[in-house]
Amino acid sequence: MPDRTGRTRRSPRALELVALAVVALVGLRAGSCLRVDRPYKPLSAKQLVAALSARANAVRSVRAETRMAHQTNQGKVKATVRLMAERGGKLRFDAVSPFDTPLSTLVANGSDFALVDAKSNRHYYGPASPCNLARLLRVRLRPDDVLTLLGGFTPMIAHERAELRWDERAGAEVLTLHGSNRKQVIRLQGSSANGRVRWDLLSSEISDAAGMVLLRITAKDHHTVKSLRVPRVISVEQPVYKTSLDVAFKKHEINLALPEVAFKLPSAGGMPSQRVDCATRLSTTKAPEKKTK
Repeated sequence: MPDRTGRTRRSPRALELVALAVVALVGLRAGSCLRVDRPYKPLSAKQLVAALSARANAVRSVRAETRMAHQTNQGKVKATVRLMAERGGKLRFDAVSPFDTPLSTLVANGSDFALVDAKSNRHYYGPASPCNLARLLRVRLRPDDVLTLLGGFTPMIAHERAELRWDERAGAEVLTLHGSNRKQVIRLQGSSANGRVRWDLLSSEISDAAGMVLLRITAKDHHTVKSLRVPRVISVEQPVYKTSLDVAFKKHEINLALPEVAFKLPSAGGMPSQRVDCATRLSTTKAPEKKTK
């Protein structure tokens, strides 16, 4: 209402609403300008590449119990998988049922692989190629890249140029590697402890010259194992093959001595056996039943 001077007087409620609106506007502007600074001294792209290479090479062996899942046309398939991996392309994966009975075993010794599928009563063998490893893992990775992944990190492409920028809103380093026909974008968060920077892998994406994503890795829920930061959950996607793999670690051990016998290729043991490569379709013919007297 107007006062004696003719000016309109605002009610206390109206003044309160105006004050709240001003506070909200200031908050929005402050949020849009929010910056997160590095908790460590800035470094160059070359320095970060060297640090990440050292981090990947720091893992010599892994033993873990995991819960793995992959997508099928019928839905998600999950299984408990116990694994061992060692530098030199040595791998062992044992998938077991909820009753702890073997479902399948895959072993690679650096050059060759063998897969025993208890469900189909079949034995497969051949070169330890990415496509053969994918017969159990569903995603196509080289054996040593599998070790890098299980060690909580990402394979890195060969590259001629590297770029680094700081994402001040997310508080993350964004490293872009440019290869001859591929590009890789790696996102990381670093933390400083005792004068050293330890890196949490957030994501890694490799694409070809046309922009098609070849490999996408995401990682979360990091913790420390033997001074290395490793995630409890890793997801891997290969859109070009329409495949994916989720890995949740129940137990995770790094850099321990593993028994050499663990990487001995399993024999057929009387099962029908088939040599396989990338072009081979797995035989689904049911094995003949033994006749009883």
